[in-house]
Amino acid sequence: MKPTNFDEVHVGMPPGPLSNWMVKKVHVHGFAGLTAQYVESPEFGFFGHQWTVLISPNGNDKSTEGYVSVYLVNKSPESIQAEFTIILRSTARGSFQHTTVGEVDTMWPFGMRTFGAHGGMLCSATGDHDFAKREKNSEIPHERDAHVL
Repeated sequence: MKPTNFDEVHVGMPPGPLSNWMVKKVHVHGFAGLTAQYVESPEFGFFGHQWTVLISPNGNDKSTEGYVSVYLVNKSPESIQAEFTIILRSTARGSFQHTTVGEVDTMWPFGMRTFGAHGGMLCSATGDHDFAKREKNSEIPHERDAHVL
């Protein structure tokens, strides 16, 4: 039987000003067949703001071709500071996969960032343009589905 609900246990205080971490799973169905320049999740609420996850399945431009780009986007009219981590999970392997400068890690922590208001002067999206190399992690590009946590 496959678990459908997970409880978390935290030991000690997570870094940053927030006392509790909150997790949103974004399921990307049909990941292997994505050919668009980017796909954007539907908006979801978090900390009183509206957010989306933006995924470029083959990088943002020529320099990041062959990589998966992932961004968290603030769609609300107000800016916000938030500490966050992006995890890309392969559904077939059931494990987390993403890369940092040629290494496989279990997390990509971005630390505290300021997300500008949607359409404002500050950047409203934060993430990584070469989050995971498609060639290196063959589980990622050929997955039917993927999850961003």
